[in-house]
Amino acid sequence: MPHSATRAVVVGAGIIGLATACRLAESGYEVTVIERNGRPGAGSSQGNGGQLLFDRISAMGSPAFLRALPQSLLDPAQGIRLRGLAHPSRWPWAVRFLGQSSRARWQRNTESMLALAHLSREAFDAFRTRHEIAFDWRRPGKLVTYATPKGLEAAARAAAFQGQFGGRHEIVPPEACFDLEPALARTTRPIAGAVYLPDAEVGDCHLCCRELARILQVKLGGTILFNTAVTGLEGANGRIAGLRCGDHVIGGDVFVITAGMAAGALLPRRFAGRKPMVGVLGLSLTYPVGPNPPDLSVTDAGGRFVIARLGNRLRVAGGAMFSDNLSIDAGEVRTLRSKAEALMPQAARFQDDPETWIGARPQTPDDLPMIGRATGANLFVNAGHGSLGWTLAFGSAERLLHAVSEGS
Repeated sequence: MPHSATRAVVVGAGIIGLATACRLAESGYEVTVIERNGRPGAGSSQGNGGQLLFDRISAMGSPAFLRALPQSLLDPAQGIRLRGLAHPSRWPWAVRFLGQSSRARWQRNTESMLALAHLSREAFDAFRTRHEIAFDWRRPGKLVTYATPKGLEAAARAAAFQGQFGGRHEIVPPEACFDLEPALARTTRPIAGAVYLPDAEVGDCHLCCRELARILQVKLGGTILFNTAVTGLEGANGRIAGLRCGDHVIGGDVFVITAGMAAGALLPRRFAGRKPMVGVLGLSLTYPVGPNPPDLSVTDAGGRFVIARLGNRLRVAGGAMFSDNLSIDAGEVRTLRSKAEALMPQAARFQDDPETWIGARPQTPDDLPMIGRATGANLFVNAGHGSLGWTLAFGSAERLLHAVSEGS
């Protein structure tokens, strides 16, 4: 337990930063969060797919991903865009990603991700027993559907590997899919079967960020400085004294960089755990629910998109676009909407204009985030969670807290 005067400064008020800040505050630190936007959860935490998949997550780099690339590139409807990797600045990331795509490394990275996810579930559940949070949370279960028997067989092999580390993974035939989720009854998407995950959860990450910001400020005595951009670090002799924000410096004793893609610019260029990151864009559409909304969350593996009900809203999310262009393409919106409507025609009011969002998810080559000391005595990092920040947030906060406590 730190001395009560120990000041921790966290950069970023997304789900990673706020989970980290709350755990530091609960542990006795005097916490200040610095956020460049005017509200919590305004970046990659705002419009994600809503899934909390603690038992079935997988590193992107794998032989299966590489085998699927030619078809993905030929079929724009799958939402894979690799043009951004052609820029020389991203070549180091691409080379390291390819090096992580062997079967052995996929298994190692996936096992590490699952260990962090299981810690995250335990930590999040414990936090919610201490604090009341309203964020449209449910534990409905999940289906991951596959269009072909071959795809389902490959999914079964992955499920057998992942199942070694916990969780229930059931392979079910097409008729069971329709029994488990009646909203699929009128689908025109091919379904050869699915992986059924009875314990999967959903929740609105953006609402959770707002709740965590409230808890931090009202219950835990923390401070959030919105509309404040960090432009650099101030310090000497291996120790950070403060963060430069325009014409003033915010001082502290411990500094934690959690600002997603922006973390790369703030972190020192060299430290033992540094990894390159690229922004992988994801698109989401949010509709009012329709006459037959789903209970389960459903991922269409062939179309690379997910549908989840969050309260009285339906979230449709998909895409893996390597690009810095955050403008929303109308064609991408139409494609994602048409896939969702084909899967569950009455799930949402698809005739309405959706609430659209696009965000850059900070992806490392091995899919494992950077968590721990960045350099010197008092600078730490908790960043690089890719599309899994929502699932991994509280486990990452626990690991970061341990690293800070060891260094204090």
